[in-house]
Amino acid sequence: MYSSIWREAVSFKASLVLCIVLVMVGLTGCGNIKERRFLSESRKVLSNPDRNIEELDSIRPGLRRIIDMKLQAVNQLEIVNRVLGRRYLVAGSYNLAREALEEAEYLQPYSAFIKKDLGECHYFIGASALDQEDREENFYKSQAYYKKALEIDPDLLEARYGFSLVLYYGFDDVQGAIDQMKVVVGKEPENVEARFALGRYYYELGEYSKALGEYIEITNILPKSSPKRDKAEANIMQINREM
Repeated sequence: MYSSIWREAVSFKASLVLCIVLVMVGLTGCGNIKERRFLSESRKVLSNPDRNIEELDSIRPGLRRIIDMKLQAVNQLEIVNRVLGRRYLVAGSYNLAREALEEAEYLQPYSAFIKKDLGECHYFIGASALDQEDREENFYKSQAYYKKALEIDPDLLEARYGFSLVLYYGFDDVQGAIDQMKVVVGKEPENVEARFALGRYYYELGEYSKALGEYIEITNILPKSSPKRDKAEANIMQINREM
């Protein structure tokens, strides 16, 4: 299993390298020579104290074309890094995911989605860390990224869901985790994973009736053939025994 994950991770990284190479080839090939020549000519116009309106106006379209091409390259590289970061997360290659997502964040520093992905990445790094200091450091980073994501986009429910998990598992803040997850369930009443989390939180607090309510709601949402419904029914039986 681990060898297949590693092969997939290497394949992802090779894909990123190839994309970057293609972008760089496009920027450093013949087109780049033309750009450099045009920029040199533009500098001559700007350095000429006797430049006239026509000369200044003539260089504007070329400068716009250069800027547009650079911006397109930045946007495409940001998308590559985001997609690659998600693929690494799925493959369990969290440090590789972090590298790709940090580059995406550098290119798009105000993206709530990227901050959310980095929060998730640091959460998994912290959860898998053997060293307690590394564990705590990554949980704090995860919390900070989720907060930034929600500051940018308070309606990003994926960030609120992840923030709830890190509060619960990283900081033992059960009430804070409940407050965040209730927002998710309030806006997505059929979000089964969020209801499972709420049921777990209430159970840990000893609020069995509230936990029972979440699990019963899950059985109303899911079909009888669903394994998750079976899990909810098992939780219901356990809570009834304890009550």
